Amino acid sequence: MERRDFLKTMCAGGIATFGFPTVLFAHVRQPGRFVFVLLRGGFDGLAALVPSGDPAYRAVRGSLAFDDADLVPLTGAFALAPGLAPLRTFWDAGELVALHALAIPYRTRSHFDGQAVLETGLERPVGASDGWLNRLLQVIPGERSGIAIAAGMPRSMTGSFPVQTWSPARLGVVSDAYLERLAVLYRADGTLHGPFEAALQQREVVGEEPMARGGGRGRGGITPLMQAAARILRQATGPNVAAVELSGWDTHANQGVAGGALDRLLRQLADALVAFRTEMGDSWTDTTVVVMTEFGRTARPNGTRGTDHGTAGAGFVIGPGVARSAVLADWPGLGERALYEGRDIAPTLDTRAVLKGATAAAFDLTAAQADRVFPDSSGVRGLYEMMR
Repeated sequence: MERRDFLKTMCAGGIATFGFPTVLFAHVRQPGRFVFVLLRGGFDGLAALVPSGDPAYRAVRGSLAFDDADLVPLTGAFALAPGLAPLRTFWDAGELVALHALAIPYRTRSHFDGQAVLETGLERPVGASDGWLNRLLQVIPGERSGIAIAAGMPRSMTGSFPVQTWSPARLGVVSDAYLERLAVLYRADGTLHGPFEAALQQREVVGEEPMARGGGRGRGGITPLMQAAARILRQATGPNVAAVELSGWDTHANQGVAGGALDRLLRQLADALVAFRTEMGDSWTDTTVVVMTEFGRTARPNGTRGTDHGTAGAGFVIGPGVARSAVLADWPGLGERALYEGRDIAPTLDTRAVLKGATAAAFDLTAAQADRVFPDSSGVRGLYEMMR
């Protein structure tokens, strides 16, 4: 298949470019809920959203190439990894936009720098101490609040707008009697009393099961974490914005293919996203979930049957607010001359374009407000136009 013919079959009729993408989100009226899921470690986009129609795919992936029979087709050019098969339910419902050749605007293979750029929303890893999700909370009109579903405060949520945190307890469930004694002590502290009461309310909303089970990468660990997030978000007075971080995506060795280590982790992620939608109930109708990582991975396997730090990769936008299911990518190809620095997927879609479009659609932001959330990005148009 020639690249020109390949491009004709992809993106369900729409092609997004790095600087000036053309399509994506339907208009969603307030109130909205927005969830940013960060896969820390740089997950392999070629193993998640497989460009099975690219004529160079099998040659470049070698031992990490999936058999066609294992894939979950989306379009004639792209398919989901078998572990992500549950996401097909979103696709069939018109609620999934899969993105490829997606990258931050700064070229790096450093986890620290890549995450700094993605979480601050800037062009470079220096220049701001606050995160783009905190700036989003500053510009959203009306009542709004944010929560970090994480052990600590993610950089994306840091800033002048106050944000709560929640994470599963790893030391066992604390007795009610002990909490009552703590409440007496905290009641006299003007600074800590408010956060302590908020934590108790979250405990009542979430319940003890996910706290006892933890939220790590263990078997089924992602699902209770996302279910707990949904129980917090779906409350009438719950937060508008949430940040969820999941680690363990740095697959340097023994990555595997169908049923392998990465594919099993992708299955956990997909199951958790489906469980999140179920747990949201009626609140799902105004919810948008964005799944991203700091960078992609090398196109070719390394000597330990894994992949090394790369550049562009894949991401997902999920929710009723997308205009229709589609794969969006100005696909650069996997031929030798097409690879970035001879080793990575070449970046053609800016993460800020996706995030600007998704947040603008979720909260009815103006272009000026979106530019405040992502400074120095006025030349990057958000993906918020209709795809119909």
